[in-house]
Amino acid sequence: MDVKSLYTFIAVVDHGSFAQAADALDLSASAISVQMRGLETDVDLRLFDRSRRPPVLTREGRDFAVRAREVIAIWEDLSESLRRDGNAGRLRIGAVHTAVSSLLPAALLHLRETQPGLEIRLTTGLAHDLDAALRAGLIDVALTTAAAEPVAGFVFRTIAEQPLVVLAHPGAAGSDFRDILRRNPYVRFSRNARVGAMVERAFNAEGITVQSAMEVDTQDGVMALVAAGLGVSVVPDNPGFKAQGFRVEPLGNPAPMRLLGLMFDPGTPRRRFCEMLERELRRIAQESGMLVPEELRAD
Repeated sequence: MDVKSLYTFIAVVDHGSFAQAADALDLSASAISVQMRGLETDVDLRLFDRSRRPPVLTREGRDFAVRAREVIAIWEDLSESLRRDGNAGRLRIGAVHTAVSSLLPAALLHLRETQPGLEIRLTTGLAHDLDAALRAGLIDVALTTAAAEPVAGFVFRTIAEQPLVVLAHPGAAGSDFRDILRRNPYVRFSRNARVGAMVERAFNAEGITVQSAMEVDTQDGVMALVAAGLGVSVVPDNPGFKAQGFRVEPLGNPAPMRLLGLMFDPGTPRRRFCEMLERELRRIAQESGMLVPEELRAD
């Protein structure tokens, strides 16, 4: 048995199937199956009931998952403690697309300059994908949108509050946010994204109906289409929108708020780096004019 097999096993547990774990790990489903059969042989336990499709965990498999997470945590803690340089290590960061195009680059630059021995790996994805990656141990920390309910086993540290706004080309028709949404084609932010679901709830609450023209899963894509005059959209506000020439109108008064923050396991051996990233992101958010809760503002 090796640690790699344990990571794969936890990925299967958290994603719910061999196929979805294979997609997350960039492996084939057959490779996942071979690894899991080898793990069962090594530990002499039947971890999966393969009479069901997809295979599900047995009672022994559920118990083993708890132990596997403990072993992975100990292994990662040991790996960090063996490094002689206190600033050395690796931080695997996951981030929603909207954060990558705003706060994160400057924060990563600061980390690189102040922690030259720290290896940083960055992946992007939708919020629910990042939740799954955290549970599977594929990333150490996620810069993500707050979930409606807390994610068990993880802390969420708020970085900034972002009101939802209508984003439009300066030449878009309409006098206010309702009129803009009514009179123009709508570029829909993916409903699979957490912020996309927030927008849908806001539309339902306000009784707004839009003429959906297309659906995009990144904010950069939304901005490009709106800038080209192909429609209007609703996204989390960013102080840079007006500087880029967009017309920006709050989605109601008050507008719904998206909470952006860092989520990580409080027991991670990389907690020090997570908290350094948290402080830098909050400083950048405050200096850039984003809304930072008063109790979190720097002195």
